[in-house]
Amino acid sequence: MASVKLSSALKALVGAPHAQGAALPAPPRAAVTQLFERLATSAAAHGVGEAAWLTLGSAALVTLNSPATLCELYTFSAARLQQQGQERVKRAAELAAVMREAGLKTISFSGIPRAINNLGALRSHLEPEVAGLLSTSPTRQPTPDSLPTVLSSASSLWTSIYAPHSDKLLKKLAESHPDLPVHILSSHYGPLLADPFTSAPRGHAKVGRVLTSVVAIACLRAQGGVGPQVTSHVFGLRKAGEEPASEGEDVQGREWLTSEEGATWVLEQVDALVELVTAGRGSSFATRAKL
Repeated sequence: MASVKLSSALKALVGAPHAQGAALPAPPRAAVTQLFERLATSAAAHGVGEAAWLTLGSAALVTLNSPATLCELYTFSAARLQQQGQERVKRAAELAAVMREAGLKTISFSGIPRAINNLGALRSHLEPEVAGLLSTSPTRQPTPDSLPTVLSSASSLWTSIYAPHSDKLLKKLAESHPDLPVHILSSHYGPLLADPFTSAPRGHAKVGRVLTSVVAIACLRAQGGVGPQVTSHVFGLRKAGEEPASEGEDVQGREWLTSEEGATWVLEQVDALVELVTAGRGSSFATRAKL
């Protein structure tokens, strides 16, 4: 069978400027570092830990499709480490694992292509000794035995976020397409957004109930045009603060982060990232260059 080739004209159309086919470049390093410093400093002032602002930044930058800025976020966070030697390598790997897990969960809100591009860039950017400490073993491979647990986790997470309207919302989604709630629950809320472990295995990170809401808000706010979904997940973040922390979930600053002030902070930090990375043009989800 002859191999398929694309003509020069078709390749040019795929890469046409108006289609915004390229990832967003990183802004000047000084401006990026200054913004990340404000993010980290503001988080610390409210008692919010590193995992939260790394999750927020990673989710927003994957959504904006700026792998270069995502890599700058890792470089910035690793440069702040106080440890030396192998202990520093271990801590850097823990930061990278949080970013990687947050990036994976963006699939449910921002899609697979951006996650592929950004996670690949992050992996290539890591120091070899850091990358070597990240697990290469999957944690979400479905099996017949795991299916009941996955479906139960999907229902629990959905109810946690959307109660008391969770059942009503599922029925409304089913009116649009009967498989829409099926896919949302059995392909996303269960297998991806609900953590498949209590405590993260070595080389993985846990992005639990609270930080999953941060991922959702960061993705949806960064892409623009989906205000009702942003509102839903802001409610989800607030309600997470009313629940006892799940086993293995240890979010520094959890109480403040899930307050109204904390939710406001999440939105404002995402807005600042969008403003800088897009040079004020807004997300590539909501805008497109003119023909």
